[in-house]
Amino acid sequence: MYKGKMDEMSFSRSIIIIVCSLFILSCRADSAREHMLFDFETDCELDRLEWQCHTLYSLSGEHVTHGKRSLKMELYPSDYPGIEPMLKNNNWSGYKRLCFDIYNPGEKLKLSLRIDDHKAYPDYGDRYNRAFILESGMNKMSIPLNSLVTPGMGRNLNLKNIQRLMIFTANPGKKVILYVDYMRLVR
Repeated sequence: MYKGKMDEMSFSRSIIIIVCSLFILSCRADSAREHMLFDFETDCELDRLEWQCHTLYSLSGEHVTHGKRSLKMELYPSDYPGIEPMLKNNNWSGYKRLCFDIYNPGEKLKLSLRIDDHKAYPDYGDRYNRAFILESGMNKMSIPLNSLVTPGMGRNLNLKNIQRLMIFTANPGKKVILYVDYMRLVR
C-alpha cells in the first residue's frame, strides 16, 4: 500500500512537471512571436524618447491596451509634433509587422508614420512615409514590413538597419492629445 501511494505521488509530480514545462514553453513561443519596442510602463521608456518643443509626454493609466500604462502625448500647434523613440533594436528582419495602438479622444486626425534606414536624416524620397486617418477612439495599427518602400526610388527599406521611427501630425491648428501603447514587431 505504501509503494502504491509513492507511485501515485510520483505520477502526480510528473504530470505537474510536464504541465508546467508545457506552459513555460508556450510562453516562450509567444514571446518569440513578438518583440516589444515600447510598452510605456516605466519612466525609463520616457528617457528613450527624443523630446521636442511643443510636445509633452507622460505615462498614463488611461486607454491602456497592454500592461498598466500608456504614453499620453500632448501635441501643441507647431510644424511636426509627435514621437520619435530611440530604438534599441535596429534589426527588424525576421518580423512581418509593426503594430501599435493609438487612442484618439478627439476628432479624426491625419497622422504620419516615418521610418528611416539611414543614420543621417534622408530626403523624403529615400525613406518610408505613410499618412493615415486616425479615427476617434481606439486605432489598432498594423503595418506590414514588406510595405516599407521609399516613394522616390521604390526601394525596400533595409530591415536589418532601421534607424528611426517617427509618428507625428503636421501643423495641428490646436492642441491634440493621443495615447500610444503596445508598440511591437510581430512575426
